[in-house]
Amino acid sequence: MDRSIAPEISAKISLSTLPIEHVALDNGIKIDFINGGSQEILKIELIFDAGSKYQSKSLQASLAFDLILEGTKRLSGSEFTEAIDLLGGFLSAETTKDFGTVTLFVLNKYLKESMDLVIEMLSSPRIEEDDFNRLLKNSKNNFLINQEKTSYLSKQKLNERLFAGSVYAGVADISSFDNLKYSDIVEFVNSNIVGSAFSTLVSGKVRHGDIETISLCFGSLSVVNQFDKVVSSSPDFKAGHYHIEKDNEQCSLSIGKIMPSKNHPDTHKISFVNTILGGYFGSRLMQNIREDKGWTYGVSSSVFSFEDIASLMIGADVLKDKGFETIEEIKKEIIKLQTELVTDKELILLRNYLKGKLLKGFDGAFDQADRFFTINTFGLTWSFYDDYISTVETITAEEVKAIAIKYFSFDELVIVTAG
Repeated sequence: MDRSIAPEISAKISLSTLPIEHVALDNGIKIDFINGGSQEILKIELIFDAGSKYQSKSLQASLAFDLILEGTKRLSGSEFTEAIDLLGGFLSAETTKDFGTVTLFVLNKYLKESMDLVIEMLSSPRIEEDDFNRLLKNSKNNFLINQEKTSYLSKQKLNERLFAGSVYAGVADISSFDNLKYSDIVEFVNSNIVGSAFSTLVSGKVRHGDIETISLCFGSLSVVNQFDKVVSSSPDFKAGHYHIEKDNEQCSLSIGKIMPSKNHPDTHKISFVNTILGGYFGSRLMQNIREDKGWTYGVSSSVFSFEDIASLMIGADVLKDKGFETIEEIKKEIIKLQTELVTDKELILLRNYLKGKLLKGFDGAFDQADRFFTINTFGLTWSFYDDYISTVETITAEEVKAIAIKYFSFDELVIVTAG
């Protein structure tokens, strides 16, 4: 190899995906194994249909998943945590609007011992009222702190307004903490977690023996709960500007609209146009509001996809007297996308950036597991990303303009300011 000669630069990319082994257990639990990497470590994700859209009261789902980590009937919370730690493992839980997820990082050599603890947690969790009261108090304290943040207030109000009339609209208020009872958590755990089927995503250095161990452990669980998947109705939102008065040193903006889901044929073009608008550091919103005017440290635009709904979200914390002017600048940038053609220079820059970002997102088993979960949720295959590459490489300035006109209408935005 002559190192004095630079390697040839190619704009073409192709994705190298790791093999996936699918296992369906007799009790209804499904497991996907993604094998890759040289480190003796596994990431095991247990994904339940038990997000906030399945709860009957605010906070029910998130506190339920926090509580199941508080030990088992045999082991107290500290004993359970110590047992996981001694095995070099790490256990966590999180909830979204659609899912509740328990994640275990574990060394291969301690897989069986760690899995035994997880199975014990799933079959006989230690749901104590004292632990519930402690976690509820901590959550309430965090909520009260967040109530002083304009960014939190604007996001909550946008969520409430944008998803109005759907199961995605629910947000907690101070009364939610008084209304939630210990019995509500016990009911949610027994109805949606213990005795319920879930999907499992295992990534890392997966050996044949690991597949057998995980399958046997999860296959031993008794799955008795039967419930229908919650499907959200279309939201009944009303575009317009809502302001939350708050004495603060900054003004927070949360702006959004409903968008087509990942299954829509225009999804990749929408993603491309969103990146131009505010989806990366060199975006038009960043250049205008941060670099040129110095009103903010950062402004971003993203498209979020839930199971039943997708949405555009634009957010920024700006100088306290620049909120309304920032909205006008966002409007100008949207109109510019709708009336002027993107230059070839900007198209080339975006193409290279997005292809590089995509390649980085496939760097290793853990990253590929995240990408697989994103498409598997919508019944899609790896070809989704091939189609994305094709769109990035071929989209024209005329198509960018047409997409901006069709999906980025300023008059359809829900705008919330706080400050």
